[in-house]
Amino acid sequence: MTRARPFSTTPNSLAKTGGLVGSSGETAEIEQSFSSFFPRTRSASIGRSQAGQLPPIQHANALQDSDWDTEEIPDRDELQTTSEPFRRYELMTEFTNLKNPGHCPLGMYMSPSADNPNVWFGVLFVNKGFYRAGVFKFRLVIPENYPNNPPTVAFMTDMFHPLVDINGNLNLAQRFMTWRPYQDYILHVLHYVKTIFKRAVLDGLLDKHCTNKEAYRLYRKDPTVFGKLAQQCAQLSITASFLFDTFPDNNLIRFSALSETKFDELKAQIMRSKFVSDHCRGVSLRTHASIEFV
Repeated sequence: MTRARPFSTTPNSLAKTGGLVGSSGETAEIEQSFSSFFPRTRSASIGRSQAGQLPPIQHANALQDSDWDTEEIPDRDELQTTSEPFRRYELMTEFTNLKNPGHCPLGMYMSPSADNPNVWFGVLFVNKGFYRAGVFKFRLVIPENYPNNPPTVAFMTDMFHPLVDINGNLNLAQRFMTWRPYQDYILHVLHYVKTIFKRAVLDGLLDKHCTNKEAYRLYRKDPTVFGKLAQQCAQLSITASFLFDTFPDNNLIRFSALSETKFDELKAQIMRSKFVSDHCRGVSLRTHASIEFV
């Protein structure tokens, strides 16, 4: 089990997610996939005139045949769009910044995949509302042309939610009707993933954004039945078959079973801390399990 270190700034840490940081020894594989590449810069030299002499005036057509360096320097947007090293560096920076206060939602844990920096895995603990006690795993896929296009989110746990289709894909259009590059970031998507389980967001959903029409209809017309189905999802997510499932292999977030003795010990430790909620140290008080990075 990883130990909590509030807002660690150690660059070798795996991730700070909701108050959790992975140890530096667990991150070699991650750091390898997030290798720091820096784009090479080129400088153009312009010939200087001899001391005390001015260059002769030339006709515009003559300038075309001169040996002056007329190579165009790409602007910032073009560089970020076309430079693979620069793009990877930006992704690494965004992931590292999840350690900062407020960047990653409390109760959420994130890790890049073992073999692809464009795929991140996450798990969210829900404490209140229709989906209380749920432990929901999801995958975040970052497109090659990010940040010009938004990432996509798909739940790996069975989900009955108005914004989640039958394949687990989350529709982000309710929150990001128009994606704004360099204004909207992955951290904003992560916060939205958490808020979709809150009543305030559910109350404001529009039919055109809901890919699960039955879930949307039940929430509007029969919230009691909706609540029961939402609770079924939450309870299913913490069963052993879902919680301890290690699929896929490149997901470095794993749950491990706790003995009764260890569970009681951790529970007592958590309850003694008035600043720590029942999930934020990577152990659930409703399941005998702890979360860890492999």
